[in-house]
Amino acid sequence: MKFAASLFSILLFINGIMLTFQYHVYSDQLSEQDKAFHYDQDIDVVYRKGKLIVNHHLNSLPEDSMRFIWPTKSIKKSCSKNDKNNCNRLNKTITGLQKGKKEEQTLSYIIPISKTGIKSGQILRDIFLKIENGTPVHTTIHITDQTHSNGQWITGLPEVASKKLSLVQYAMFSGNGPVTSLYWRKSKMKKVFTNDQMTLYGKNDIPSDLTKSLNGLELEKFEHVDIIETEKKRHSAGRILFTSEINEKTLEQKVIISQINQKYKFNTSPSWAPAIVASFLTNRTLGSTKAQKMTNVLKDYMNQNQTTEWKKGLEEMEGKEVTTTRLDNLLSKTLHLKTSFFNMNATNGNNIAPLLFEDKRPVYINELQQNNVQVIFKDGRILYSIKPILKKLGYASKVGTHGFYITSNSRSFRFPMDEPFYVYNNHRYDIISQPIEKYGNEYYIEEAWLVRLFLVNVEKSDKRIDIKTSDHE
Repeated sequence: MKFAASLFSILLFINGIMLTFQYHVYSDQLSEQDKAFHYDQDIDVVYRKGKLIVNHHLNSLPEDSMRFIWPTKSIKKSCSKNDKNNCNRLNKTITGLQKGKKEEQTLSYIIPISKTGIKSGQILRDIFLKIENGTPVHTTIHITDQTHSNGQWITGLPEVASKKLSLVQYAMFSGNGPVTSLYWRKSKMKKVFTNDQMTLYGKNDIPSDLTKSLNGLELEKFEHVDIIETEKKRHSAGRILFTSEINEKTLEQKVIISQINQKYKFNTSPSWAPAIVASFLTNRTLGSTKAQKMTNVLKDYMNQNQTTEWKKGLEEMEGKEVTTTRLDNLLSKTLHLKTSFFNMNATNGNNIAPLLFEDKRPVYINELQQNNVQVIFKDGRILYSIKPILKKLGYASKVGTHGFYITSNSRSFRFPMDEPFYVYNNHRYDIISQPIEKYGNEYYIEEAWLVRLFLVNVEKSDKRIDIKTSDHE
């Protein structure tokens, strides 16, 4: 009896520890979400030869502690000399702010540039301070040029004022959202179009019908961008975009995809991923030929409820890392069927891998569970990823000049893939359907052919799929 009581006490103690651990994990997850916040910023930039001197004013800060993301090239980071009273929250390492009620903080830093000065057409990328988990609601930038270089500054924000004085040149920009980069050129460009969503700088006036079309673009919750006409292909920088084509479709696409790239993190995703996300969020079809075809595949398959759920899931990814695996997980959840549509297309070059669905049951080969065997459904057929199965069955496989080759000590196969026959031990056999097909970067074999050619039996239950070698050849 005493033993039972002692055991019961121990179990209660362990259970209490587990509950406490789970609570703290849950609390940590909540706190991570709660850390997301918004703030305002006012940035003073003074351009002197060889450097930009930045005084960065942060406003409407939360009381929680926060971490800075300093520009990589920034030096002489400190609390502003003119704002010593607001430095009580700054930690000793100048890496962030401690908890406190002071809602304002001013930081100073220098961005070194070439001693010869900024070159005409140069972009200074990622030169402003950011706060981890923080998003600027409103940004104002003041640029004071003390080098007498004249020229034109562009930030991506609407320009609200500019003035040339005897000693300095001044420009002011103000608008919603963050700013990461600056662009400068010696010769000023003409504003050929401007509205709340974009300012277009070009060489010549644009046709009136294009002006009318651009004014008619309805892009909700999109922040202002600057678009610069250029003859050479150039990479955009945040809200500063370049184009060699001045037409409605090109400009619309550049604005939308630029905004998506600012709202989501596509660091490791293929180039078509932002365009597909943008296509669903804006009810358009954007991007490269591959991006458009993939979008159409999904649109053709999904019903209205699935489309709504899919778009909601994409919206919830805002601010997070978007990978092909996360897109596949969301798509599988939306369709209630497992799929690797995005991962397969990531390894398929310019070709389109079809929308295939996978069997979730684990696969066993001769009673051993396999973690890398995929079972998919295509046009009413069941197909297995063949390479891992062959390896377990004692075969070697490779892709050669004349097809897909499979060999063992006593058996050899060649499948031309695009012709109606296969070769077994140097004998040719005509066929109606292809035993092996390629989707994405993987090769698959139809179940009936797997059983017939490689002398196995396939047994299925609700919980698993068993592949077992036969006793006879």
